[in-house]
Amino acid sequence: MTVKLVSLVASGPDKPDARVDFRHPAMLVRGASDTGKSYIRDCLWYLLGGEKLPKKIPEALGYDLLTLELEVDDARYEVRRAHAGGDSSLSKLGVGEDGIRTKEVLEEDVGDFLVRHAGAAGKQLLRSRSKRGLVTGGDLRHWFLLSQPTMISEDATAGSVANATQRIAAFHMFLTGADDSAIELVKTSKELDRLAGQILGVEEALRRVRADLPSDQSRVDVADALERVDVALNAMTTHYEARASSLKGVRDDILKTSAELQAAERERNHCLSMIERFDLLDAKYKSDSERLGATWEGVAMFQALEETPCPLCGTSAEAQFDPRQLRQGAQEGYRKALKAELEKIVILRQGLTIALAREHDRAARMREAVARLRAGLGQLEATEKSRVNETRYEFTGDPKSLAVRRSSLSEQLAKFDEEAQLLAELARLTNAKKQKKIPLSRNIGVAATEVAAIAKRYLHAWGFTGIQSVLLDADACDLVLDSRARLDFGAGKRSIFLAALAIAVMEHAVAHGYPHLGLVVIDSPLKSYADPKSKEQRDVAVSTVTDRFYAWLAKWQGPGQLIILENQEIRDDSKALLEPLEFVGDGDEEGRRGFYPVKAALP
Repeated sequence: MTVKLVSLVASGPDKPDARVDFRHPAMLVRGASDTGKSYIRDCLWYLLGGEKLPKKIPEALGYDLLTLELEVDDARYEVRRAHAGGDSSLSKLGVGEDGIRTKEVLEEDVGDFLVRHAGAAGKQLLRSRSKRGLVTGGDLRHWFLLSQPTMISEDATAGSVANATQRIAAFHMFLTGADDSAIELVKTSKELDRLAGQILGVEEALRRVRADLPSDQSRVDVADALERVDVALNAMTTHYEARASSLKGVRDDILKTSAELQAAERERNHCLSMIERFDLLDAKYKSDSERLGATWEGVAMFQALEETPCPLCGTSAEAQFDPRQLRQGAQEGYRKALKAELEKIVILRQGLTIALAREHDRAARMREAVARLRAGLGQLEATEKSRVNETRYEFTGDPKSLAVRRSSLSEQLAKFDEEAQLLAELARLTNAKKQKKIPLSRNIGVAATEVAAIAKRYLHAWGFTGIQSVLLDADACDLVLDSRARLDFGAGKRSIFLAALAIAVMEHAVAHGYPHLGLVVIDSPLKSYADPKSKEQRDVAVSTVTDRFYAWLAKWQGPGQLIILENQEIRDDSKALLEPLEFVGDGDEEGRRGFYPVKAALP
């Protein structure tokens, strides 16, 4: 999966579009200095997620929007971003049923889009020896969009020290297809400081625990003493359980007999209470009989009296208030009522005598039961006492003292165990804080040989046939030519050799299906070598290198897309094959003036 550049357009209100249509697999944009070639590379960097704005050149005045069209797997995408800055927008282009071009705005970040279509989604790269992160759009732009200052720079290809680790990791990913997810990270300074703090905490806890430990005893001594205490407590427990087992039946019988005794005593007391009540009732009946007998005698005496007038006033008996009371039949009625009442009391007293006899009988039985139960309870209590005396066992210590001693020994044993745990934790943290100084050395296998061979083939095709040996220094991410590092050459050769390396890496990665954007943009690979003011030793004539480079570019078929921005003149035969986009500048020559259209001067 690779990405192809289709077109770059700058637009603005009432301004003609400044447009560059990119060709595949190779394209040359040629022209004099200050015509906008490097500006094209800067716009691509900016549109593909870079933060640096394109230069504010006079020709760009009035243009406010940059648009880049890309092709991925036969699908077209558009990236738009304002000249003035801000975020970019990504859209997928299509054609509707009516033949009108459609545009679907995507929420995906441009950098993430590039990483995904470069085949690097989910790949992990080292940011430093203590940190990993996902591949970013910046990792791709650094190796695929090469500016003119980068081509001649004496700095390492990985760039600034701040980003060097992740750029080197990305370079190795292009070579092997593997990321850094398996590499063990070293600890950061914050993690080391945290470990140091934990070690101090453990050491302080260790001192506190050791202050509570007995100086004259070891863990073995404490464990032995605790075992002896447990043996004594177990013996006491066994003894108490045996005594409780032997007494259980007797005490159960005592409880049962006590309950029966209480019930018998309640029943006896109830009988005695009923007897007292019946005696009171009988006494009442006797009193009522005596009262009625006295009334009977009074009536009889009244009947025996003669009728006489009142001795005080002389009033006759017939003249009293109710003379009917003096009639003979009225007193006889009183006597009949008294007789009936007396007969009833006699009958009641007879029944009461029977009930009272029954209660006396029941009370006697309850007295016998209470006496019997009390005797049985006394025998059971004697049996309990006898068995308690039989199972008595003398111990040298009491259970409470032994329990306190056991608690103290258990606490000391726990302190010894805590000491052992703290020592183990201290050893773990101390070992974790140690870091072995192991240099990072990625295994790239035959990739270095393959990329070096491709670069050598390119250089020979460009006229540097005198180079006998080309090696790839994987750690430096650079070439070594005839045992000489690329950075040790002059600016012109540094530029050409870096171009060979970038294109060789693309061919190798795309051919093997490794993560790669599938395009390389190189700004002015030949310019420094051809600079007439340069005092650099040229083993091959400038014209030879230029002509052979263009001839090679005209026949190059990939894999990938190669965009070259260059100043040097091109021969007609190569021009016919390559069909470069040429900028003529502000001279009298006919043609496109530069990236931005230039209005014709007034006559």
